Order: sequence, then C-alpha cells, then structure tokens
Amino acid sequence: MEGIRTAIDRALIAAEQAKSSMDAATKRIATGKKINAASDDPVRWASTQKARSVDGHLQAVNSGLESAAIGIRGADQAMAAIEEHLDQMIEIVKLFPPYPEGDNAEERIRMLRSFNGIRRLIDQLTVPPQDDLGQAIMADPASNDVPDSWPVIVNEQGDVRTIRRQEVHTGPTGLDIPEITEADLTEDGQAGGPLSRQKLDDIASHLENARAVLRQRRDALGSDAAAIARAKASNAEAAAFHKAYAETLEAADINETAAQVTSIQLKQSLALESLGSITSMRSELVALLK
Repeated sequence: MEGIRTAIDRALIAAEQAKSSMDAATKRIATGKKINAASDDPVRWASTQKARSVDGHLQAVNSGLESAAIGIRGADQAMAAIEEHLDQMIEIVKLFPPYPEGDNAEERIRMLRSFNGIRRLIDQLTVPPQDDLGQAIMADPASNDVPDSWPVIVNEQGDVRTIRRQEVHTGPTGLDIPEITEADLTEDGQAGGPLSRQKLDDIASHLENARAVLRQRRDALGSDAAAIARAKASNAEAAAFHKAYAETLEAADINETAAQVTSIQLKQSLALESLGSITSMRSELVALLK
C-alpha cells in the first residue's frame, strides 16, 4: 500500500508539472513572448528590462530635445520675419523724401510712423510668454525675466547642450535700433528742416549692421538646432536598437512552442492515465484484503 501511495504522489506531481508547463506555454503563444516574467528566465528577464529602460530613457531625452527644437524653430522663423522688417526699414530710410517748403510733410510723417511701427513689430516678436523658449531666446533681459541660457540633456549619459540667449530685440544689447524722429534726420535737428544725407546714410548703415548681427545670432541658433537634430537621430537609433534587442530576447518561437504544447498534452494524458491505473489498482487491492 505504501508503494501505491508513493506512485499516486508521483503521478499527481507529474500532472501538476504538466499543468504548470501548459500554462506557461499557453501564455507564450498568447503574448508572443517566451519571457513574460522573471521566473521564466531571470538572466534574460533582467537583460530585457534593462534594454527597455534604456529605450524609455532615450525617448524621454528626445522628448525634451523636441521641445527645445520647437522653441528654436519658432525663434528662427521670428528672426526670418525680423530680417524682412529690417529690409523694409532700410528701404524707408533710403527713400526718405526731401522737404521742399510746402511739399512732402505728410509723407515724411507717414514714413516715420511706418519705420517706428515696424520697430515695434520687431519687439513684439521677441516678448515672450512664460512658456515660450523661442521668444525667450530673443528677448531683452532688461525688460523680461529670462535666463542667460537653457541646458538640454542630449543623450543617455546625461551630457548637456547649452542653448544661449540670442538677443534680437531693438534694445542696446540686441539689434540696437532706437526710434527716430524727424529731428534725427535734418541738418539743424529740427522737424521740417532740410534733410541730412549723412544722418540718413548713418542710420541706413546702422540698420545694415543690425541685419549682420541678426544673421550671426541666427547662425548661432542654427548650430544649436543642428546639434539637437544630430542628438535626436542618434538617440532614436540607439532606442530602436535596445527595443529590438529586448523584443528579440522575449520573442517566442511559435512553432517550437506549439510542439512543446503537444508534448505537454501527451505528458498530461500519461500522468492522468497513470493516476487512473494506480487508483484502480489500489481499489482492487483493498477489495482483496477485505
């Protein structure tokens, strides 16, 4: 009888093991993964978790880089518009009308208003709301609470690219374009006086210098944009590698798993058949002993 009990225990253990193996195989087929938990393969599980962690970290880094890139693109577009405005201002100065007595007074006033209005448009493009990196980059720190630079993490190792302020407002630390009045353009410094060609040429030259400064600062911002684009591309490639590595480690061979299921089913049948035979034998022995 003791031998029969031992045989029953072994048959029950075999049946339970077969059931556990069947559950694992069924899960592999359902998920398409052979590694679904640490218990499946502790070493591979740790490797897949590390790879997925790196993938997630790089995606987070690229999200930050994209936010910076959006701000820089906005600043670049604003700088392009500012250059067009500077071209208009230079044209106004070059075409500023002479002032024969009784002629062109209204035209002078209109052109001065246009010049100063365009100047205000430039400043409007550089006044930032609190969450706009692009305008903050261009803003006047004397009238806006903006930092000198913005550090941006660029890779998995935590290296930083520092985006620096590129001021293109009309103030002294930007493009340095003051408002002008008619008195700023005349020989005697009085409204209505004869125009000073030298003063007009000086203003036009000053505006051309401002345009050169704008282009230099736009180029500097372009270097930041290029560095961010390179970092994003490198991170995306690395993230894709780690993700593919994790998926490869996890991936189940469906044909192999299906064969395992067939084998497990056979083991289950044999275990149950063995258990049935042993139970029947025990019943017969009990009957004989009565």
